[in-house]
Amino acid sequence: MNDKTNEQERAVYNQLIIQKENQMDRLIGDQKEIEKSLYQLDEDFQKGFQQLRCLNENNNGLDKGKYFRAQQWDDNLESGLRRQVQDAQEEFNYVFQKEIREMDDEREELYKKRSEIPWD
Repeated sequence: MNDKTNEQERAVYNQLIIQKENQMDRLIGDQKEIEKSLYQLDEDFQKGFQQLRCLNENNNGLDKGKYFRAQQWDDNLESGLRRQVQDAQEEFNYVFQKEIREMDDEREELYKKRSEIPWD
């Protein structure tokens, strides 16, 4: 009778471990998706500001001083926006890694509890 109870308890822990691993897999997938989106946003900023530079260079109506100030303003804006994207990437990575470590610790605890169940 006790064997059946132990077997059922192990089955419960097996299911909990699988659920935890599935949660971790989903979280890792979400992390990759967000990283991809932030990378694409950074690329879009870079391309957009490159196009803006080309437009400014082709705009012969601006005198050199106005062109330089406009270009400097654009460069500062690009730098600030790309820095914000980079900061967001770092923050997301930190949060995701922390959550993954916590889930991994929880999973290890489930393994430990399952291993403490006697086989007899």
